[in-house]
Amino acid sequence: RYSVSKRADEACPTMLRSDEAYLLATRDLGDADLIAVFLTREHGRVSGVARSARRSRKRFGGALDPMSRVRVRWQEREGRDLHRIDAADLERSYAPMQADPEIQAGCAVFSEILQALGDHGADDERAFRLLGAVLDALADGEPVLPVVRYFEAWILRLHGLEHELLACAGCHRELGSEIRVGRELDGPRCPECSRSEGVRTQRIGEADLRFLRAIGGRPPQGLAQHQASARRDGALEALLRGGLQHYLERPLRTYRYLAQMDVTKP
Repeated sequence: RYSVSKRADEACPTMLRSDEAYLLATRDLGDADLIAVFLTREHGRVSGVARSARRSRKRFGGALDPMSRVRVRWQEREGRDLHRIDAADLERSYAPMQADPEIQAGCAVFSEILQALGDHGADDERAFRLLGAVLDALADGEPVLPVVRYFEAWILRLHGLEHELLACAGCHRELGSEIRVGRELDGPRCPECSRSEGVRTQRIGEADLRFLRAIGGRPPQGLAQHQASARRDGALEALLRGGLQHYLERPLRTYRYLAQMDVTKP
């Protein structure tokens, strides 16, 4: 799918860049190279080719492990989506915690969402800081699903979509205490619209609303008390995950990894 011509590279004007970043994903290119996708603090999402990264780990070391925090340097090529990664110096590794399959699944969700939202114009530095906060929370032992729900809710806020969670997607009136959500719906519904559409819905309960209120303006710590609200297939997941998928107009496939395991451990 991807090919990089050395001659074409040399013909393109370049600008040297450097930034703090988290590595979101890598994929193979040819026999020895990797395409690496970073979320940087000041430049948003950056994709580039790390030459010979698969052939020798000496050049990049553990800096190309998923979710590593690095100082990345690249040559930005005018008019190109793929740049050349010159170096990535490891600042913090989150690889050890991802030996836990639950945490690895949560990190896969973060990665997919941030890659999918890369061209949607959110505040890049706030997204960068959000990712760092949820990774630190998981490293400190916070339960996976409440941290995932926290991440979903804040991503919706960063993209200006929080108000859509407070209005009926059917009649567009502001929702009161009775909020209905469902997998087949493109947003929350009031009771009247929910009944008229005849689909299966769940009610957003008071505990769910307490969780949404609790995360405003606070870091993702002390979330264990919200595990019931954050559960798989719960109303809060339908509201937040559903809101993201409706905005992106596509399903988010990495959630299946969370669904394959018991992530409701006490």
